[in-house]
Amino acid sequence: MAETTGVDSTTRVNLADTYVRKDASPNNSALSMDDFWKLLAAQLRYQDSSNPMSNSEMMGQLVQMGTMSAMDNMSTTITDAMNSLSQISLSSYATGLLGKEITVADVDKDGKLIGETVGKVEGIALTGSNPYIYVNGKAYSLSQIVSMGTVPKKEEEGDGEDDTTTDGTDNEENSEDNKTEAV
Repeated sequence: MAETTGVDSTTRVNLADTYVRKDASPNNSALSMDDFWKLLAAQLRYQDSSNPMSNSEMMGQLVQMGTMSAMDNMSTTITDAMNSLSQISLSSYATGLLGKEITVADVDKDGKLIGETVGKVEGIALTGSNPYIYVNGKAYSLSQIVSMGTVPKKEEEGDGEDDTTTDGTDNEENSEDNKTEAV
């Protein structure tokens, strides 16, 4: 078995520290075109002279990198277009509310519901990334819209409702008639 002299665990750690890239950015897993050219240059520099890289392999790598770069650019363009369309859609929705009666949620600093405000949309602010509407002189986000128009309050059960049907007859009489008809 061959012996190694002069190499211990401390030397290995120091050698590893020597070859760590100092300019590498953390969590960057994407290769850029610059990284590709550096890798290709290193591959050509250190290739086996008795078995050099073929032209077709090199062209294949160039085509793959070009395709990946084009796909990345196209993805970025599509994402930007979708964001623009989303912003246009929000702006269009906000302008369509102008003059309409709506109900908006009043919230405190913590985002907890403290009440509702009913009123007509008096104005719209399209500055910034999110449009704001103005109801009764106060700005509201579109996410605070509860309903369009005035929504009737739900009546609580057992609060003195009369037992009449839509035709004005008493429900008890109708139920008696139904019993006699069934017999």
